[in-house]
Amino acid sequence: MFLSKSKLKRLLLILIFLVMSSNALGFSVMPLGGPEYEFLYDRFERLQADRLDRFDFQLGPYFTEKEDFTFEPFSHLVNIPQEKLSLFGFAGESFSAKRSVPSKSLESFRAGMAANPSEKLFVYGNFVLDEGLATDPAYGGKKWRGLAGDVEQAFVNYHTNSFEITFGRFASFWGLRNSLVLASNVALDGLGYTVRWGKLSMSYRLARLDGLIPETDSVVQFENRYFAGHRLDVHINKNLRVGFFETVVFGGPGRQLEFYYLNPIIFFHSSQLNEGANDNTFVGIDFDFIPRQGLRLYGQLLIDDFQIDNKVQSDQEPNQTALTVGAHLIKIIKQFDFKTNYTRVANRTYNQVLDRNRYLHNGQLLSAADGNDYDQFSVSMLHWLDNNNVAAGVNFSYIRKGQGRVTDPWTTPWLDVTGEYKEPFPSGVVEKINRISLSAKGFIGNYFFFDFEAGMDEIKNLNHIAGINQASPFVRLQVSTFFSTLLDVQ
Repeated sequence: MFLSKSKLKRLLLILIFLVMSSNALGFSVMPLGGPEYEFLYDRFERLQADRLDRFDFQLGPYFTEKEDFTFEPFSHLVNIPQEKLSLFGFAGESFSAKRSVPSKSLESFRAGMAANPSEKLFVYGNFVLDEGLATDPAYGGKKWRGLAGDVEQAFVNYHTNSFEITFGRFASFWGLRNSLVLASNVALDGLGYTVRWGKLSMSYRLARLDGLIPETDSVVQFENRYFAGHRLDVHINKNLRVGFFETVVFGGPGRQLEFYYLNPIIFFHSSQLNEGANDNTFVGIDFDFIPRQGLRLYGQLLIDDFQIDNKVQSDQEPNQTALTVGAHLIKIIKQFDFKTNYTRVANRTYNQVLDRNRYLHNGQLLSAADGNDYDQFSVSMLHWLDNNNVAAGVNFSYIRKGQGRVTDPWTTPWLDVTGEYKEPFPSGVVEKINRISLSAKGFIGNYFFFDFEAGMDEIKNLNHIAGINQASPFVRLQVSTFFSTLLDVQ
């Protein structure tokens, strides 16, 4: 644990004491995760392409204190009176069918609470019962009547104009919502904070990851695992933001938090080299450029390992990097938008010689990348309807997937040769997928949400078997209904 229970209680009491003196209307945080919230972040992305200011769109989750961020039907999260407690719930059903794959119909339930005890303090928590999670082979938790249950998010956020800190279990992203370094679909236990000073924003994230256990992970004794990261964003002007980041996954038997990884302005990689630790560090850069209102260009580069020298045979190790670049053009014709994106992740990226240093938490990547050893090009045309409450689209993507995996045992084939070593990208027998689909998602009234997609996958070298090709139609539908109410706590 980061803190003992007594210290945790003391910290929460201090936070509450600091902010209870104000009686003004508070702010809210729009959580990440869940299809309904993700659709709102689709709308936020449109807003980002349309705004020229210093708002930190590269740091999620977002605040709802500005007028542009007050969305229905989520009034239970926006401007909650300080004397009220907001209670809410979601009930959903997801259906999917694809050729050669059994169709599935899965239930999920979410419920929780939110509150603004004071002007600068926001509290949020929810639990989930999910049939889909219970069927996931990577899930190792408890099940009840075919449902997996857990506290999905539970956090406290303290916020001023120049500083904000979040403590608890929460999802966040850095750079892009589909970030290669820290994605929006993974909730971690820990803390994160941002300090804003003029054109600069400095951010830090610390979390405890799932440990390795002797019963299932081929280790002699339990191994602790942690994540730490820091970044600096510079709003060069109203059109251009550039961010620099560094993260690390570290741990080991009996290992606790390292003080140098708690320092937001120290260079993690040099610190672990000087200490003789074998940790897994990452560095990178990302940017947003809006040359004109309505057009956003973006990109992100993550470097896991990059060879500079060429002196010994070990320097022939291939570079391990991830890259994504894209463009988002809104309102080309009235409410029509155009999006295009290219992502490339080299083999062995996010992997490491020590299993505990893999970029994973509960079997899931901390990044939004689809593993490693692949690239993908995608194009979408979207039409927004009903006051931006519904989006319908035509989508195309081309995917090349090699045989490398983040969980593969670490190998060093470059040491088995003499001289220059090269390997193809993607590696092995490459599965290639052309995908075209029609989609629609959004809100119906104030109490219903739907997310629908139907299309065709044209697959070559299915499951990495040379010469096995297949045309595979698919359809998926997710629907949910939700409620919220305010409870007077005075």
